[in-house]
Amino acid sequence: MKYILTTLTAFLIFLAFLFFNYNNASKKSKKKFKADRERTKTVDKDISLNISDSKTNLKTFEKGKIKNTKILDNGVVIKWIVNNKGRKIENGEMVLLEYRLALPDGKIIDGNNKLNLPFIPFVLGYSMQTPGWDCAIRELSIGDFAKIEIPSELAYGLKGIKGIIPSNSDNWLYVKVLSFVSPGINKDGITSWKLKNGNQTSTTKGEKELTYHTIVSTPNKASIINTYLSNSPMRFKTGQTNIVPGLRELLMNANKGDKYYVIVESKQAYGTKGYLNLIQANESVFFNIDIIDSREIN
Repeated sequence: MKYILTTLTAFLIFLAFLFFNYNNASKKSKKKFKADRERTKTVDKDISLNISDSKTNLKTFEKGKIKNTKILDNGVVIKWIVNNKGRKIENGEMVLLEYRLALPDGKIIDGNNKLNLPFIPFVLGYSMQTPGWDCAIRELSIGDFAKIEIPSELAYGLKGIKGIIPSNSDNWLYVKVLSFVSPGINKDGITSWKLKNGNQTSTTKGEKELTYHTIVSTPNKASIINTYLSNSPMRFKTGQTNIVPGLRELLMNANKGDKYYVIVESKQAYGTKGYLNLIQANESVFFNIDIIDSREIN
């Protein structure tokens, strides 16, 4: 499997930085976020993910709580504890999730609580987690609470994760869908969410150079590029053209400390040619971007 512990760790570290700084968002974003949360207060408060200890065992957690079940053709099983039967989440939408990941013996191996976070952001359809997540979450709606049984081939497969997930082990995902998060930009083939405001380094429109970390994924491949793993951040200079068109304006206006999720449609990315054997023709691309430095160029 292409999913390895170091990739997951880098991704989770990024999320930790992201949400510890979420309160730095604009007042307008905060108000909208609060409104989104208010609209999702339909989850039964008596059925909660109050699972704060990794020693907690979930083997019998859902006993007597399952309302209905759906088995997908690929073997993923969705068992709703709360089913709002609302509009299903669509590819390219961001939602906030509260979750615990467990093995079939009920042992918890992961969760937003491990990062001391109330939730994580999840953009559907771009391989942010193992394939089983995308398959299941597109069946859910805001306010849903479900246990998802993911076959090993759609989780960590033969390799597993040494010392954490055994080879060929199914995964159990307990997840609550809290709310949608609207993008700040959604036009001309570019959808972006600014997750943290950094420090504006200059008020001028002069040339500058950025240094940034990124994780790049597509609907078919996870972590095509991961500069956290290679410890080789990328650089961008004003006027640089050897970068996908859909990122140029965003990077030109970015500052140190800014963090973004960006979906770039194919026409603004690699178009009809794709890129090597990594990105298919006419395929949209997801960028997780963390600006670590910005300086003016004389």
